[in-house]
Amino acid sequence: MTNKIYVPILKWKKGEQEALKMLNPDQKSRIIPLIEITDYEEPINIFECLNNCFQNPAYIDTTIAAQDDREFLIQIIKEFKRNNKNILPIIPFYDFPKTAKLLLPLVDRLAVRIPIPEDIDGPSYTNIFETIKDFKRGNNILIDVILDLNIITEKNEANRQFRELKYILEEFFIPETFYESIIISSTSFPENLSSISAGEKAVFNRYDIKLFNKILEMPMFKNLKNKLIYSDYGVTKFTDTELDFSKMRYGPLPKVKYTTMDQYIVLKGKRNNNTKKMVKSYRELANEVYESKYYFGEEFSFGDLEIKERANKNKGPGNSTNWVTIGANHHIAVVIEQLSKILEI
Repeated sequence: MTNKIYVPILKWKKGEQEALKMLNPDQKSRIIPLIEITDYEEPINIFECLNNCFQNPAYIDTTIAAQDDREFLIQIIKEFKRNNKNILPIIPFYDFPKTAKLLLPLVDRLAVRIPIPEDIDGPSYTNIFETIKDFKRGNNILIDVILDLNIITEKNEANRQFRELKYILEEFFIPETFYESIIISSTSFPENLSSISAGEKAVFNRYDIKLFNKILEMPMFKNLKNKLIYSDYGVTKFTDTELDFSKMRYGPLPKVKYTTMDQYIVLKGKRNNNTKKMVKSYRELANEVYESKYYFGEEFSFGDLEIKERANKNKGPGNSTNWVTIGANHHIAVVIEQLSKILEI
């Protein structure tokens, strides 16, 4: 994991799968994706699909598809072992160490996911980290710790979470060696885009990467620098692909999500109010990005080439799944380049 600088969190759906598959070899070598299984599938199908997209180690989280079904996770791990592929299970702290004990015969490394801030009705940070340390002392296992800050879309939230994260790292990690890596995950992409008017564009600050960079810059954490790994949910944590289109008279408006070095840009399509015919479709949105000053250029990523091809009518305008691929692929490429500069790699 020494050369891994980024853990993109991807819901395991078609658009995200294609985004991962179309990264170039160098980009793939810099990441260890965290795959969130959202629907129950046969373990062999999960293996074959992931292996088709990405041949390097990956984290896997089954809590969305089967929150209380540990056997599902166990069968997936066994399927990967049968095929000599390394898969690293994610265990939410509420299920630790119970599930970790079940996995000891199967894996030599796992990750524990901890929500930040601590739950007022849940265990304290002291209890959480003592539990992890006790388990580590008694077992031959490598442990990655995921500090999940979730959604940070406002500056005051970013300030609060920065203080919380600073406290946790200083209090529980600086003098300790129980962990292999500290994965800091969050997203500054908003959950709801309904505030964006049809045909308009909105811009959101990327507090997620700013927070991580600020932590890295602090002298007190210089000895943790090689242990800290950035993680985010990209631009696809909340997508229209999860909507039931059969219950919508006209379907959702097209949306294009584009990441820059410090912002998320969202462009929304538009229908004619009278005829309901689309007057600003994916084609027009692609062209708007392609002709903008913030476009990274066709050679930057697969996603950026796709934008050019669709803007120039060399390909069809695409659908929501295609644009999940485009947005996610471009986003991962941006973050890799950004982190490579921040970490001076």
